[in-house]
Formats: sequence, C-alpha cells, structure tokens
Amino acid sequence: MSVWKRFHGHGLPSLITTNVTDRRPIFASHPAAEMLLQVIDEVRRETGFKLLAFVIMPDHMHLVLALAGQTICGRVMQLIKGRFANRYNRSAGQTGRLWQERYHERALRSERELVAAIEYVHQNPVKAGMVRDAECFLWSSANPTQVTDLDDWLSGQKPAWGTEAAPASG
Repeated sequence: MSVWKRFHGHGLPSLITTNVTDRRPIFASHPAAEMLLQVIDEVRRETGFKLLAFVIMPDHMHLVLALAGQTICGRVMQLIKGRFANRYNRSAGQTGRLWQERYHERALRSERELVAAIEYVHQNPVKAGMVRDAECFLWSSANPTQVTDLDDWLSGQKPAWGTEAAPASG
C-alpha cells in the first residue's frame, strides 16, 4: 500500500472530502446527519479549527477548514471519523468500518480558491438534484440555520495570501 505524504503547518484553509465505505447513504437519515454535525462541533471546540463551510451528502462530506496552530488535519479527521463511527455503530447496533480509510485534502492557496471551494461545497446538493437552491439543503453551511466560523475568520484570522513560507531548497 502506498503512503501519501501530507504537508502540515502551511497555514492555509483546506477543502477536505471523505466518503462512507461502499458509498452507503447513511446521511440520508436525519439523525445520522445531525449526529455528524454534533461530532464536528465537538472536535472543532476541542482542536480549535475553524469551520468555514461544509455539506453532508448522503454518502460523503465536504469540509472547508482552517486549522489552528500546530493542529494536524489527519488528527482532526481521525477524531471526527472515529468518534462518529463509534456513536453511529453503537446507535445502530452494528460494528465494522464506516468510513473509507483515506480522505482527500487540498490546500486553498488564494482567496479565489477559497471562494471556489465554498461554492463547490454549497452547490453539491444542487448538482446532485437534491434541492433547487443550496440554501434549502439542511445539512450545508449554505443553509442560514447552520453556523460556521467564516465571518470571524474573514474579519481578521485569515492568512496573508501569498506570504506563506517558501519551501526549503536543497
């Protein structure tokens, strides 16, 4: 099995995607989607990451996160996926792996990439034909009833785009 190298501490927000094993639509169930949101909020409070945008689709989720300090994305995802799997399996009276092992992460290197990622996340249920307007999808930060850290982050906690440290030459 190959090992993917992840780079930590870049200080940029990231778009993260992770899928349920066998793409089972467990989040079509409102209690499961609500449970996942609760877990994300718990881990957010524990690790200090900023949740900039999200969508919970029936068989996968997209998150736009800005990590705090030395927080590592792999640890955040381990906490979210592991804690949710334990709770979900216990509530459903089942055992076994719930999530695909890997997740996809892409650093957002400019404001343009951040805006495009948020738009992509919000339009996911529209493109899937689940709703006509992104704001109508309950399990998305596009819905006005959901809360994120985007406004706070944009008002002063964002990185100075283009000023991240250059890679060491060698």
